[in-house]
Amino acid sequence: MKVTEVVIRPVQIPRKESFGVRTGKYDFLPNTYVAVHTDEGVTGYGEAAPIVDYFGESQETIVEVLKKYLAPLLIGKDPLNIRQRINEMDVVIPRNPCAKAAIDISLHDIKGKVFGASIGSLLGGVSQKQVPITVSIGLDEPEVMTKKAVAAATDGFTVLKLKGGQNVVDDLQNLRVVREAIGREGPWLRLDANAGYVNRAEIYRYIPEFESLRIILLEQPYPSQEWRALRSLRDRIRIPILLDESMQTAWDFQQLVQSPEGFVANLKVQICGGLYKASQLVAACERFQIPVMIGSQRESVIGNTASLHLASIIHRLDYTCDQRYANAVTDDANIVDDGPSLAKPTVMVPEGRGLGITVNWKKSERIALASFSIKK
Repeated sequence: MKVTEVVIRPVQIPRKESFGVRTGKYDFLPNTYVAVHTDEGVTGYGEAAPIVDYFGESQETIVEVLKKYLAPLLIGKDPLNIRQRINEMDVVIPRNPCAKAAIDISLHDIKGKVFGASIGSLLGGVSQKQVPITVSIGLDEPEVMTKKAVAAATDGFTVLKLKGGQNVVDDLQNLRVVREAIGREGPWLRLDANAGYVNRAEIYRYIPEFESLRIILLEQPYPSQEWRALRSLRDRIRIPILLDESMQTAWDFQQLVQSPEGFVANLKVQICGGLYKASQLVAACERFQIPVMIGSQRESVIGNTASLHLASIIHRLDYTCDQRYANAVTDDANIVDDGPSLAKPTVMVPEGRGLGITVNWKKSERIALASFSIKK
């Protein structure tokens, strides 16, 4: 089997409603779809989902990297030898993980279809047939955040994630209002500061109040490489610290392994550079007894489903996973006919071949900004 063509399609995917984070609100997902065709008629699909203001890659850089560097490497090559294809991409360009993730997901989709196995099976075997998920609530007026929190609690979700990071005082006020609305024994709360607390010690004075609000995880309070500050806070607070932006490179993992107690690793297919490398990190975390959850990187259904397959191989899931963005895509922009339902507290992992979903590629034309074909 050989790759004959790679189609690169940057898209603008509208959301059902705006979602607020520390750096602003956004109304659409600026992602890039990839279709990898083979000479045996098997096609694999992938997705790149960048967050430029946190991780540096943009839709524009992804398209250029795919067109000029990564897609040409695949033409005429065996798509089933995923390890070799990944090594070749890393030689040509060392970073750009979201662009590589689109290719990686496509290759796993092909391999699963050829061998009649789900991606979870390809990655070593499924431990979780159902994945517990978190509801995420974007930064907004307190009454809007509270209304969404109450609705999610009524639907049975056990963990509600609130976006924050602008300042500690405002974040605590939002947490207080939500906690009062959902009850002292209601769902756990999780605060995502998105690396926003630049005054490292200011949070120390508020530790008792954080601990009183039934917070299950405090996510990325400080910038990504502030390991000394992260460890100092970890030693003062009884809430586990979830590392997100701090889980981008092998160097980051080395820092975590040196002193893992009190930390949880938030692994993302996009930031790891694909399923192949992400699954290696899952195994490494399990080896060092580091709790893991699988995060969401603004993917639509293709990338989100890949993340579900990654979550399915985790032997023990102590924390709910982020799978929120695919649920926010408008129905007319969803190019997957049978994607996993994200409306309930747990989601079934597809058991079909490859991604286990049916991609309606033609439907992506209506949200496409362009389309590029790379072939011999």
